[in-house]
Amino acid sequence: MVKLAYLFPAFPVFHQTFVLWEVLGLRRNAVQPVIYSLRRGTARQQPEGASVTSEVVYLPPLMSAAVWRANGRLLRANVRRYFQLYREVVRAWQTGAIASVRAAGWERRPVTFYDRCRGWFNRQPHLYLLKSLLLVPRAVDLAERLAAEGITHLHVHWATYPATAAYVVHLISDLPFSISAHAYDIYMIPRMLPVKIQAARFVVTCAKANAVFLRQLATPASADKILVNYHGVDVARFAPPAAAKPANERLTIVSCGQLERYKGMHILIDACAELRKGGTAFECWIVGDGPRRAQLQSQIDRLGLGNDVHLTGARPQTEVAALLQRADVFALSSELGGKSGRRDVIANVIVEAMAAGLAVVASRIPGVEELVDDGGSGYLVRPNRADELAAAIQRLADHPEDRVRLGQAGRRRILQDFDSSKNVRRLAQWLTAAPDAGGLGQRAASAK
Repeated sequence: MVKLAYLFPAFPVFHQTFVLWEVLGLRRNAVQPVIYSLRRGTARQQPEGASVTSEVVYLPPLMSAAVWRANGRLLRANVRRYFQLYREVVRAWQTGAIASVRAAGWERRPVTFYDRCRGWFNRQPHLYLLKSLLLVPRAVDLAERLAAEGITHLHVHWATYPATAAYVVHLISDLPFSISAHAYDIYMIPRMLPVKIQAARFVVTCAKANAVFLRQLATPASADKILVNYHGVDVARFAPPAAAKPANERLTIVSCGQLERYKGMHILIDACAELRKGGTAFECWIVGDGPRRAQLQSQIDRLGLGNDVHLTGARPQTEVAALLQRADVFALSSELGGKSGRRDVIANVIVEAMAAGLAVVASRIPGVEELVDDGGSGYLVRPNRADELAAAIQRLADHPEDRVRLGQAGRRRILQDFDSSKNVRRLAQWLTAAPDAGGLGQRAASAK
């Protein structure tokens, strides 16, 4: 019988609701993973997070006595094997060195000093190697803990440092592991990914666009390990209102996400300025928090949009779901990539909005293109184009019947492929299958 453990870089994190719902969904499917985290989650939590926070095992830091005792035991047992771990990490780091993906037009837009510094920090391959090597002693400690707990399979979220820890644990104990790969953890620094894919039992990712990229890195023999399973959404929580909602006095636009540059909230604010110039009556609610909040508020004030555009801060999912039910349009103007090194693929907030029956306007980027059928279940516009974003929103303002048509089609799309209860059930089957079971990729394809 499989005894499962999960490893996170930090858990739980307020804005990473999809991993919390995944853990809770596994429990509903009679799968009870032991949860480990490299560091503590955010102080603020979704209300549902309280039920699991007390059970998380937070791994000791690098300089702790527990870590060095574990390393001393392995060192005394086999000096050569111990130092070989570091050599294998370096060998893995030498693979996957390809050019990062950047959006056309990014360099022509003003970039803050903060974004430039953060991008440099994120993209430095040698810094990535150093941080990976410093993770080895903690992985040695983790290997001992997993063995003592009787864990037979380790699943990690994010293909960067948690996957590195799982790879080192695998080198020590031959423990099978799998990876959930998402977005920036794939594209920011692809180094080490070919070796991690080869060593993993399987790699699950949340978009076909991601799978294509990962298969290009993998060896032919490893390509069928890469599986697509959308995060999904609670289609009962995020649902259209039970009764027809009264018409809003002003077009109500909602956006949601971390206030980071790659989310493109500054582009949405520029689009709102265009809407006001055209005489459209609207209100825009931007839900989320992050390092660019003060800068975005200054932009709102400079454009004289204080009565029209509101930064609400982060809100629990129950409040977000209620806001979506009152809204007319959802917009997310993600940038494809850039100096910060971060990017969207399929933003979960778009899935939530479509599940709620909202017409969506989003950037035409890989991932979103497989979610939103342009003109069929929403509108797609080029990244970094506030004029196109404003025009698409204006079209929906002028044609309420299109908002209904697109919203209904979007809801059908989510029910078909993004129902979290179905997708978590599929993941549970993969995680609890016998570790030596073959043909996982073929079974995954047949399960779709």
